[in-house]
Amino acid sequence: MSLAREEIKRDAKIEAILKHVISQDVEFAHLKDKQFEMSNEIKRRDETISNLKDDIRLLKKEKRWNMLWRNSLEEDNAKTQVFLAIAFLINMLFTFFMSR
Repeated sequence: MSLAREEIKRDAKIEAILKHVISQDVEFAHLKDKQFEMSNEIKRRDETISNLKDDIRLLKKEKRWNMLWRNSLEEDNAKTQVFLAIAFLINMLFTFFMSR
C-alpha cells in the first residue's frame, strides 16, 4: 500500500512537472509569435520610412525644378515686357509722325 501511495505521489509530481513544461512551451510559442509580429512591424516601419525618404527626395527635386521653371518664366515675362514697351514706343512714335 505504501508503495502504491509513493508511486501515486511520484506520478502526480511527474504530471505536475509535465503540465508546467507544456504551459512553458505554450508560452514560449506565444512569445515567438509576438516576436515574429514585432519583427514584421519593424520591417513595415522601415519600409515606410524608406518610402517617405524617397518621397522627400523627389519633392526636393520637384521643388528645385519648379524654382528653375519659375525663374525661367520670370525671365520670359521680363523679356516680353521689354518687347511690348519697345513696340508701344514705336507705335506711339509712328502715330505721332503720321498725325503731323
